[in-house]
Amino acid sequence: MPNYRYRAMNGSGELVSGAIAAQSAGEVARRIETLGLVLVETPAVEEAAPARSFGLFAKPRAEDVTVFSRDLGLLLHAGARVNDGLELLSGDRDIGRLRPVVAEVRSHVLAGETFADALAHYPTLFTPMYVALIRVGEASGSLDQVLEVLAAERARAEAVRRKLAEAIRYPAFILVAAACVLTFFLTFVLPQFASVLHDLGAKIDPTLAMFLSLSAFLNANFSVIAICVVVVLTAAWLTLRRPAVRTALVVAFTQLPLVRRLMPYYQAPLFCRNLSVLLGSGVHLTTALRILVDIMATTGPADIWSEMVDRVRHGAKFSDALSESDALPPMAVRMLRLGDETGQLPVLAGRVAEFYEAKLQRALDRLVGIAGPAAIIAISFVVGGLIVSVMTALVSVSQLIG
Repeated sequence: MPNYRYRAMNGSGELVSGAIAAQSAGEVARRIETLGLVLVETPAVEEAAPARSFGLFAKPRAEDVTVFSRDLGLLLHAGARVNDGLELLSGDRDIGRLRPVVAEVRSHVLAGETFADALAHYPTLFTPMYVALIRVGEASGSLDQVLEVLAAERARAEAVRRKLAEAIRYPAFILVAAACVLTFFLTFVLPQFASVLHDLGAKIDPTLAMFLSLSAFLNANFSVIAICVVVVLTAAWLTLRRPAVRTALVVAFTQLPLVRRLMPYYQAPLFCRNLSVLLGSGVHLTTALRILVDIMATTGPADIWSEMVDRVRHGAKFSDALSESDALPPMAVRMLRLGDETGQLPVLAGRVAEFYEAKLQRALDRLVGIAGPAAIIAISFVVGGLIVSVMTALVSVSQLIG
């Protein structure tokens, strides 16, 4: 939606100017009249401003948006106006790095834009679902309630993400620590034995010979390898900052066999929780499904979700389209079908989300319980086998000397 710059005169005869997001100049003129202003020149399309980019240490966190939503909802519930609430929050340290963005959102609101249109300027912070719900809240006069619901659901989603991160962190830490120990052993410890074993003509088995060759290669090219590792890590970090690359990697990651088994436990609560929030806030089913397509596209291929929305748009029942798409587990489809038939879809969608969130937590607990010990056992076999090979070579040396 384009932005139109306008100049108008208020009741005191003062000139005011600003920008309004609208479909046409005629719509801008109508909105200006409702504000009690008189246009002095035809509104012109404003050139799009470059998207705001955040530095490495200046990017707002998802938690900042959650705190902003909760606090603004409380202020509005207490009777404050939107621009007054934004003014108060723009200086609140609790929202952290989001304060400059809140100040800019307030300037857009004072220029005549709706709160939802002002938030839409920052799609990386405020998702299409967030903006759609804010638009519904503004239209229905329940913006404070919508913000409180958004804050609660964002807090719940952040808790799920923390559980996923904690489930991955432990095995990843063990593997990284093991890699560091093995690298230290190969570059500093094993070379001490290599020259002795070769000089004394020790009997070296194939396993030890492989590790000795790897150790010699690492020591001979340590500087080059270190530079290459730094370059690769830097390039990977810069590449992963692109949303398209991250989405492609997520889609590829979800195709792994183990991940594919766990994905329904993640996709089902994500889809059902957001569906419950959207429908409970008064969003039409078709509109809610279009918003959910963008959300679910970040968890895997979006084709199945798009096909489901197309079926609903062409007259199919939601439950039938969902069962044909095979996007969710059968139990979730049955529960949503029951909600669709009884008119309790928002309530049952929320219960399905809670059910599968519990299943996801149990699955993650089992995965962590298996992955941690399995990683330790694998590392023990590698290091233990290497030590046995070295000791066997030393024993052969002592037998030769004896």
